Amino acid sequence: MNNTFDWNRFKKLVAMDFRGMWPRFGMSMLIITLIPAAMWIFCALLSLIPEVDITIPAVVRWGFLAATVFICVVLVPSRMFKTCNLPKDGIYYAMLPASHLEKYLSQLLYCVIVCPLMCFLSGVVVDLFLTVLPFGAYHEWLWEPLGQLDEINLDLASAANGDTLEAVQFVKFIFSALVFTVIVSYLFYSASFMFTNTIFKSHKVLKTFLAFIVINFVLSLITNPIMFGTMFANMENIGDTIPEGFFQPYKTLMIVSDAIYAVINAVLFVWTYFRLKRMKY
Repeated sequence: MNNTFDWNRFKKLVAMDFRGMWPRFGMSMLIITLIPAAMWIFCALLSLIPEVDITIPAVVRWGFLAATVFICVVLVPSRMFKTCNLPKDGIYYAMLPASHLEKYLSQLLYCVIVCPLMCFLSGVVVDLFLTVLPFGAYHEWLWEPLGQLDEINLDLASAANGDTLEAVQFVKFIFSALVFTVIVSYLFYSASFMFTNTIFKSHKVLKTFLAFIVINFVLSLITNPIMFGTMFANMENIGDTIPEGFFQPYKTLMIVSDAIYAVINAVLFVWTYFRLKRMKY
C-alpha cells in the first residue's frame, strides 16, 4: 500500500490499536499505575510501628507520577508494537490495510500521547483516592506545591541585590527553561525507544538501556575534560562574591543541550518512520 494518508482508514487503524491495547499492554499499564499505591501501602504498614509517622509530600508524589510515565514510555513500543520488525510474526502487521505513514502515526499517537497520558491520569486518580482516605502517608493535595511557585518568585525577587542578582537571574532562567527541558527529555525517550523497537528483535528494552550506558560512557570521556577544563576552571577562585558572567556558560550549556536534544528527537522520529517504511518481512 502506498504512503498516502486516508483519514477514515487511519481512524480504523487507531481503533484497532485501541482494542488491542489491553491484551498487549493493559496489565502492564495497570501495574505501572499502581506503583505509587504500593509505596503508600508500604508507608502505611511502617506507620503501624509505634512512634513512626511517615508523610509523603506532594512534591515526592509528583516524582512518582513522573516515574510511572517514564516506565510507560519505555515499555509501550515493545509491548504494543513488538512484532513490527519481526520477519515472521510481523507479517500480520505488514498486511494491515493501512499505509506506512498511517501505521507510523498510530505508533506515534499511542507511544507519545495516549498510553503515557492514560498512565498519568490514572496515577492522578489513584493519588486523589489515597489522599481522601483519613489515614495513610498522603496529607496534602497533589496540586498544593503548585501554589507555592508564586512565593518562590517573590522570594527570588526580594533576594535580588547587587551581589546576588546574577545568581537569582540564573535560578529564574532555570525555572523558565525547565518546562521546555522536560518536554524535550520526554520526547527524547519516546523517540529513542520507538526507534530501537524497529532495530532490536528481542530484549528490546534491556538492549536499549545497554546502548544508553555505552553511549553515555563514550560521551563522558569526550565532554568531561572540556567541562572541567573550561566551565569549572574558575570555581576555585570564587570568594565571597560571584564573578560577573560566571553563570553565562551554564545558560549557554542548557540552551545548546536542549537544542541538540530537539535535533536528535527529530532525527530519531523521522528515522523510525523510514525504518518502518523499508521494513522487509
